Amino acid sequence: GKVPGFRIAATGVALELNASFEVVKKLKLVGTPTKIYKNTTFISGMFNSDIEVSRFEGAKIRTVSGVRGQIKKAIKEGQPGSFRATFEDKILLSDIVFCRTWM
Repeated sequence: GKVPGFRIAATGVALELNASFEVVKKLKLVGTPTKIYKNTTFISGMFNSDIEVSRFEGAKIRTVSGVRGQIKKAIKEGQPGSFRATFEDKILLSDIVFCRTWM
């Protein structure tokens, strides 16, 4: 509550004065596996073009069942935005893959 006569005093140094700041939004990009090998999987539906995939190369991804992985490279065949990813374990065709990111 409010206490009469209560004040907080502090000292400090301003490191940077920046009038503009970016408002960020949390995104959850979702894709589905199309072809599954041992630990490598082709995933589609998460991105719209190969340029978007190249921007997210090396990003951490996860399946709903909790298997962690990483985006490797865009694949030329198939629909645009498809990419190759490696996972710690073999995933299922029914798994949904998502990538948490900020925009």
